[in-house]
Amino acid sequence: MRDFLRQLKRVKLSPSVILYDLFKTILVFLIATSFALCVVEMNVISDNIFGVYMLAVAVTSVITNGVIWGILSAVGGVVAVNFFFTYPYFAINFSMAGYPVTFALLLFMSVLTSALTTRVKKAAILSATRERRAENLTEMSNALLSANTLNKIMEITLDYFFESNQCSVVAYLGNPSDPKIKLLKTIQPHDELIFHSPLEVQIAIDSYTKNEITGIVLEPKVQNCKGTYIPISTETKVYGVIGLLFESPDDVLFDTYKFSNIMVSQTILALERQAIEEKAQLILLEKEKEKMRSNLLRAVSHDLRTPLTCILGASTTLQENKDKLDEAIFDQLLSDINHDAQWLIHMVENLLSITKISSEDAKVKKQDEIVEEIVAESVSRIHKRFPNSTIHVSVPDDLLIVPMDATLIEQVLINLMENAIRHSGTSLPIRLKVSKDGNEAIFTVTDYGKGIDPARLSTIFEGKNGSISADSNRGLGIGLSICKTIILAHNGNITAKNHTCGGASFTFVLPMKGDLGYDYESKNTNC
Repeated sequence: MRDFLRQLKRVKLSPSVILYDLFKTILVFLIATSFALCVVEMNVISDNIFGVYMLAVAVTSVITNGVIWGILSAVGGVVAVNFFFTYPYFAINFSMAGYPVTFALLLFMSVLTSALTTRVKKAAILSATRERRAENLTEMSNALLSANTLNKIMEITLDYFFESNQCSVVAYLGNPSDPKIKLLKTIQPHDELIFHSPLEVQIAIDSYTKNEITGIVLEPKVQNCKGTYIPISTETKVYGVIGLLFESPDDVLFDTYKFSNIMVSQTILALERQAIEEKAQLILLEKEKEKMRSNLLRAVSHDLRTPLTCILGASTTLQENKDKLDEAIFDQLLSDINHDAQWLIHMVENLLSITKISSEDAKVKKQDEIVEEIVAESVSRIHKRFPNSTIHVSVPDDLLIVPMDATLIEQVLINLMENAIRHSGTSLPIRLKVSKDGNEAIFTVTDYGKGIDPARLSTIFEGKNGSISADSNRGLGIGLSICKTIILAHNGNITAKNHTCGGASFTFVLPMKGDLGYDYESKNTNC
């Protein structure tokens, strides 16, 4: 209670508010006096005129700011009763026997009424403020539950500190000297300059390093800063700092900083929950990575064994029966060896591509690349391997620039086009289409052959060949597994589907801006 009374004494009112309260006090006094004169004239009330002024004191205390106006109204009421309604009328006379004590008691009652009314009013305002804060705290907690990024958590924290305290707010995640995230919301434009001043930044750094509230607090120290900085911290870890800049620090309610600490605790819970979710996501990714490695090993053992067996058989036949073979069979065996050797080279290229992005510390090095050039290079390399193949290419008229590892994306396109040529079961042309949807570049490779067995669609990117014969699907499993790994490393997504016109479509999406992933849903593809 002592803190509350001290806080009331520190309230400062502007001249315009003071004049307005003076006007309301005078108006209530005049209305009370006019009413009292009327009822006396009508002989309705004669002995209890002071009750009218007691009511005026209560009304004045309710509609004005501070205790002083109620006290002035009480003094005015005592004087008016003596002047208008006590003999001798229209004269001030406190010398009559018993009057000084009587009017002193009446004045004391008026002052007490004014003080109690003002106190009730302040208590009501404080109660309403606390209720509003409690509602904001509940809303903040619910909003933080839906936040799934650090930036979103800090944005919600900033907004609710701003709304609850009605002041300019700065939020730092990390050390204010070099924060991971810095957000600002101000009431006055010059508040931003204040927050950016070296002194304020240093005070915020002190709050972070010392893990304590710094700046202007309820018992301010001698310093020139204007903001108050509250660490977002537990006993063992400091996450960041919240800075508050009030227009008039002396007007701040005494429990503001206590409530701010409660809000900070909600932010800490959200940050800790986000850290746990990120750790769980890393574990899940590692599990997925291990699963992909196992599938890759199965695919490698399958896809390497088949061409090596063919090379071994053909070379053994040439060695043991070279004098018995006619020229056509001899050339065919050499052609088969050459074909399988080229396939093994292609397999090695795929393996090198996937090991490039599968090591623990390796990261895909992205550079802005022109999509049309990547497509042209991929098609050119396919034509060298399959001279008789026909590929229809469609790219947007607008220049598309996508951050990527050009070699890896070319490998994806080559794998998808080669699979379409080898496994579609048709000589119809292959279609490669590039389009743009918002901030994503969409690549689609379509064939018009026999399509994909529906039972394989859900696992086709996992390197499993199922019950299909090894020779007929050579390389399909490992190639698609590598494609998925490369696209995921680029924060994209890849899907496969059969379309109504016959054949299959493979679509992968790459983000054109930033590193946000894209949750692609298969759309109908025109035939």
